[in-house]
Amino acid sequence: MSELSELHRDALGELFNLGVGRAAHSLSQMVRDEIELSAPFVDLIQAHEVSATLIGSEFRELSMVTIDFEGPFVSKAILLFPERNALAILSNMLDPELTPEEVSEFEQEAMCEIGNVILNACMSALADEFGIELHGGLPEHYFSDTDSLPIFADGDPEQLLLLLQIQLTMRQQLIQGHLVFLLGVGSLLDLRNCLDAYLDRLGIR
Repeated sequence: MSELSELHRDALGELFNLGVGRAAHSLSQMVRDEIELSAPFVDLIQAHEVSATLIGSEFRELSMVTIDFEGPFVSKAILLFPERNALAILSNMLDPELTPEEVSEFEQEAMCEIGNVILNACMSALADEFGIELHGGLPEHYFSDTDSLPIFADGDPEQLLLLLQIQLTMRQQLIQGHLVFLLGVGSLLDLRNCLDAYLDRLGIR
Protein backbone atom coordinates (compact mmCIF):
# COMPACT_ATOMS: atom_id res chain seq x y z
CA MET A 1 0.00 0.00 0.00
CA SER A 2 1.42 3.39 -1.00
CA GLU A 3 -0.23 5.22 1.93
CA LEU A 4 2.04 3.51 4.46
CA SER A 5 5.50 2.25 3.57
CA GLU A 6 6.75 -1.16 4.60
CA LEU A 7 8.88 0.58 7.22
CA HIS A 8 5.79 2.33 8.60
CA ARG A 9 3.85 -0.92 8.80
CA ASP A 10 6.76 -2.77 10.42
CA ALA A 11 6.97 -0.02 13.05
CA LEU A 12 3.22 -0.18 13.66
CA GLY A 13 3.44 -3.94 14.00
CA GLU A 14 6.12 -3.59 16.68
CA LEU A 15 4.12 -0.93 18.53
CA PHE A 16 0.87 -2.89 18.42
CA ASN A 17 2.66 -6.01 19.61
CA LEU A 18 3.92 -3.94 22.55
CA GLY A 19 0.30 -2.96 23.21
CA VAL A 20 -1.15 -6.46 22.98
CA GLY A 21 1.67 -7.68 25.24
CA ARG A 22 0.48 -5.21 27.88
CA ALA A 23 -3.10 -6.32 27.31
CA ALA A 24 -2.15 -9.98 27.73
CA HIS A 25 -0.59 -9.19 31.10
CA SER A 26 -3.73 -7.34 32.26
CA LEU A 27 -6.07 -10.08 31.03
CA SER A 28 -3.91 -12.76 32.66
CA GLN A 29 -4.36 -10.99 35.99
CA MET A 30 -8.12 -10.78 35.43
CA VAL A 31 -8.54 -14.51 34.78
CA ARG A 32 -5.68 -15.67 37.04
CA ASP A 33 -4.24 -17.71 34.19
CA GLU A 34 -1.66 -17.05 31.51
CA ILE A 35 -2.97 -15.45 28.34
CA GLU A 36 -0.78 -14.89 25.28
CA LEU A 37 -1.63 -12.30 22.64
CA SER A 38 0.12 -11.52 19.37
CA ALA A 39 -0.59 -9.37 16.33
CA PRO A 40 1.37 -10.98 13.49
CA PHE A 41 0.77 -8.41 10.75
CA VAL A 42 -0.63 -4.98 9.93
CA ASP A 43 -2.48 -4.28 6.70
CA LEU A 44 -4.14 -1.19 5.27
CA ILE A 45 -7.38 -1.68 3.36
CA GLN A 46 -10.35 0.35 2.21
CA ALA A 47 -13.61 0.15 4.12
CA HIS A 48 -15.45 -1.70 1.35
CA GLU A 49 -12.84 -4.48 1.44
CA VAL A 50 -13.33 -5.40 5.08
CA SER A 51 -16.20 -7.85 4.60
CA ALA A 52 -14.30 -9.89 2.02
CA THR A 53 -11.24 -9.90 4.27
CA LEU A 54 -13.18 -11.11 7.30
CA ILE A 55 -15.14 -13.67 5.29
CA GLY A 56 -11.79 -15.03 4.18
CA SER A 57 -11.03 -15.55 7.86
CA GLU A 58 -14.25 -17.50 8.43
CA PHE A 59 -15.91 -14.57 10.16
CA ARG A 60 -19.68 -14.64 9.86
CA GLU A 61 -21.47 -13.85 13.12
CA LEU A 62 -19.43 -11.20 14.92
CA SER A 63 -19.08 -9.92 18.47
CA MET A 64 -17.41 -6.52 18.35
CA VAL A 65 -16.35 -3.74 20.72
CA THR A 66 -15.62 -0.18 19.60
CA ILE A 67 -13.94 2.81 21.28
CA ASP A 68 -13.52 6.27 19.72
CA PHE A 69 -10.11 7.90 20.25
CA GLU A 70 -9.16 11.54 19.73
CA GLY A 71 -5.78 13.22 19.65
CA PRO A 72 -3.26 14.18 16.95
CA PHE A 73 -5.13 11.63 14.84
CA VAL A 74 -8.72 10.43 15.24
CA SER A 75 -9.56 6.75 15.09
CA LYS A 76 -12.40 4.38 15.86
CA ALA A 77 -10.76 1.28 17.34
CA ILE A 78 -12.63 -2.01 16.98
CA LEU A 79 -12.06 -5.45 18.44
CA LEU A 80 -13.72 -8.22 16.39
CA PHE A 81 -14.18 -11.86 17.26
CA PRO A 82 -16.37 -14.48 15.61
CA GLU A 83 -19.31 -15.02 17.94
CA ARG A 84 -18.22 -18.58 18.70
CA ASN A 85 -14.70 -17.38 19.56
CA ALA A 86 -16.06 -14.67 21.86
CA LEU A 87 -18.09 -17.26 23.74
CA ALA A 88 -15.03 -19.52 23.95
CA ILE A 89 -13.07 -16.69 25.59
CA LEU A 90 -15.87 -15.96 28.04
CA SER A 91 -16.35 -19.61 28.96
CA ASN A 92 -12.70 -19.68 29.99
CA MET A 93 -12.96 -16.42 31.93
CA LEU A 94 -16.24 -16.94 33.75
CA ASP A 95 -17.40 -19.48 36.31
CA PRO A 96 -17.06 -22.95 34.72
CA GLU A 97 -20.35 -23.91 36.36
CA LEU A 98 -22.27 -21.44 34.17
CA THR A 99 -24.39 -22.86 31.36
CA PRO A 100 -23.85 -21.63 27.76
CA GLU A 101 -27.06 -19.61 28.09
CA GLU A 102 -25.75 -17.90 31.25
CA VAL A 103 -22.40 -17.19 29.59
CA SER A 104 -24.25 -15.55 26.71
CA GLU A 105 -26.07 -13.25 29.13
CA PHE A 106 -22.74 -11.85 30.35
CA GLU A 107 -21.30 -11.47 26.85
CA GLN A 108 -21.85 -7.77 26.22
CA GLU A 109 -20.53 -6.63 29.59
CA ALA A 110 -17.57 -8.99 29.55
CA MET A 111 -16.62 -8.24 25.93
CA CYS A 112 -16.69 -4.50 26.70
CA GLU A 113 -14.22 -5.14 29.51
CA ILE A 114 -11.96 -7.25 27.27
CA GLY A 115 -12.18 -4.69 24.45
CA ASN A 116 -11.44 -1.88 26.86
CA VAL A 117 -8.26 -3.62 28.01
CA ILE A 118 -6.98 -4.59 24.55
CA LEU A 119 -7.88 -1.42 22.64
CA ASN A 120 -6.64 0.97 25.31
CA ALA A 121 -3.40 -0.99 25.67
CA CYS A 122 -2.75 -0.71 21.93
CA MET A 123 -3.53 2.99 21.74
CA SER A 124 -1.57 3.79 24.91
CA ALA A 125 1.46 2.02 23.39
CA LEU A 126 1.22 4.34 20.38
CA ALA A 127 0.72 7.40 22.58
CA ASP A 128 3.69 6.53 24.82
CA GLU A 129 6.10 5.87 21.96
CA PHE A 130 4.92 8.86 19.89
CA GLY A 131 4.96 11.19 22.92
CA ILE A 132 1.34 12.26 22.36
CA GLU A 133 -1.99 12.09 24.18
CA LEU A 134 -4.88 9.98 22.91
CA HIS A 135 -8.21 10.15 24.70
CA GLY A 136 -10.63 7.23 24.45
CA GLY A 137 -14.37 7.15 25.06
CA LEU A 138 -16.43 4.37 26.59
CA PRO A 139 -16.50 0.93 24.95
CA GLU A 140 -19.63 -0.10 23.07
CA HIS A 141 -20.57 -3.66 22.12
CA TYR A 142 -22.33 -4.76 18.91
CA PHE A 143 -23.47 -7.97 17.32
CA SER A 144 -23.20 -8.05 13.54
CA ASP A 145 -22.30 -10.24 10.59
CA THR A 146 -20.12 -9.85 7.54
CA ASP A 147 -23.12 -9.23 5.27
CA SER A 148 -24.17 -6.12 7.19
CA LEU A 149 -21.37 -4.12 8.75
CA PRO A 150 -22.83 -0.60 8.83
CA ILE A 151 -20.01 0.58 11.05
CA PHE A 152 -17.70 0.31 8.03
CA ALA A 153 -20.17 1.58 5.44
CA ASP A 154 -21.03 4.92 7.07
CA GLY A 155 -19.07 8.13 6.62
CA ASP A 156 -16.14 8.91 4.35
CA PRO A 157 -15.95 6.57 1.32
CA GLU A 158 -12.19 7.23 1.25
CA GLN A 159 -11.82 5.95 4.78
CA LEU A 160 -9.01 3.47 5.30
CA LEU A 161 -8.67 0.77 7.91
CA LEU A 162 -5.64 -0.55 9.70
CA LEU A 163 -6.35 -4.24 10.05
CA LEU A 164 -4.48 -6.51 12.45
CA GLN A 165 -5.09 -10.19 12.91
CA ILE A 166 -4.64 -11.10 16.56
CA GLN A 167 -4.11 -14.48 18.12
CA LEU A 168 -5.16 -15.08 21.71
CA THR A 169 -4.04 -18.24 23.48
CA MET A 170 -5.58 -19.24 26.80
CA ARG A 171 -5.60 -22.64 28.44
CA GLN A 172 -3.97 -24.18 25.36
CA GLN A 173 -6.76 -22.91 23.11
CA LEU A 174 -5.88 -20.66 20.15
CA ILE A 175 -8.56 -18.04 19.42
CA GLN A 176 -8.28 -15.66 16.46
CA GLY A 177 -9.79 -12.23 16.05
CA HIS A 178 -9.07 -8.86 14.46
CA LEU A 179 -8.22 -5.35 15.55
CA VAL A 180 -9.49 -2.65 13.19
CA PHE A 181 -8.65 1.05 13.32
CA LEU A 182 -10.74 3.35 11.12
CA LEU A 183 -8.82 6.35 9.80
CA GLY A 184 -9.91 9.19 7.53
CA VAL A 185 -7.40 10.42 4.95
CA GLY A 186 -6.39 13.33 7.19
CA SER A 187 -5.89 11.07 10.19
CA LEU A 188 -3.79 8.67 8.12
CA LEU A 189 -1.46 11.55 7.19
CA ASP A 190 -1.26 12.57 10.86
CA LEU A 191 -0.47 8.98 11.85
CA ARG A 192 2.22 8.79 9.20
CA ASN A 193 3.76 12.04 10.50
CA CYS A 194 3.83 10.55 14.02
CA LEU A 195 5.51 7.43 12.64
CA ASP A 196 8.09 9.50 10.76
CA ALA A 197 8.97 11.48 13.90
CA TYR A 198 9.18 8.23 15.90
CA LEU A 199 11.47 6.58 13.33
CA ASP A 200 13.63 9.72 13.13
CA ARG A 201 14.12 9.63 16.92
CA LEU A 202 15.26 6.03 16.61
CA GLY A 203 17.62 6.97 13.78
CA ILE A 204 15.96 4.45 11.45
CA ARG A 205 14.55 6.67 8.71
